[in-house]
Amino acid sequence: MILDSGILTVFGRVDVSGGGNMPAYRSVKKHQGWYGKLAFETAPVYPTERREDVETSLRVRIHRNDAVTNHDFVILREADMPEDGDRRLEVTRAYHGTDNESGEEITDLTLREVEA
Repeated sequence: MILDSGILTVFGRVDVSGGGNMPAYRSVKKHQGWYGKLAFETAPVYPTERREDVETSLRVRIHRNDAVTNHDFVILREADMPEDGDRRLEVTRAYHGTDNESGEEITDLTLREVEA
């Protein structure tokens, strides 16, 4: 798959509070590079009991980066730090594997839009 949809930046959160203090988080850049949009469905074909509904806003593929995990967030532009007004997408699922066609190492991210 050609990763030509644009550049994205993935951020994680690090607790920078001192011992015994309320948590205070700082954004840390984990990945930046080209991405490709993947197709997805917004509703399951066969709903089942005890199924957890998770909203999906976008699915993308990036070059493999095992550091990207659930609860990281994505901004669809090149950025050193997130800014007010950026559209933030939380990673709800990260699949690290290989592309079936090319054999390239890839990471597929399932994202949902969240408020900053």
